[in-house]
Amino acid sequence: MQILLVDDKKDILDTMGEILEVCHNHTVQGASSGKEALKWFRKKKYDLVVVDLGLPVMNGVELIAKMRKVRAKTTIVVLTGIPCDDTIREKLKNLEVQQIFSKPKGIQELLLYVKKLAAKHSAA
Repeated sequence: MQILLVDDKKDILDTMGEILEVCHNHTVQGASSGKEALKWFRKKKYDLVVVDLGLPVMNGVELIAKMRKVRAKTTIVVLTGIPCDDTIREKLKNLEVQQIFSKPKGIQELLLYVKKLAAKHSAA
């Protein structure tokens, strides 16, 4: 699968990118800002986009809203260290975010989600 991984923390980008590429055989493009993510998103179709909410300048919710205007049906999930209150969850639901994973324990859950998504993707 083609995955766009968006996080302002370089260690998360490097570690998650390596796990997804080496261990799970996906192609990963990392982006450390919303602006960079939008640039990649406009250039290429991704099977999955993983977005951190705590991005500088353009936060994750704003980024996802802009991505939805470019490609409405892309699978987008959130991996974040920011606690998600009901207001944020409602905004993400309205933007059709499929899943919210909380750092750090959510990383393992995200990997399981990607594995299931890849199985569906290869079966299609």
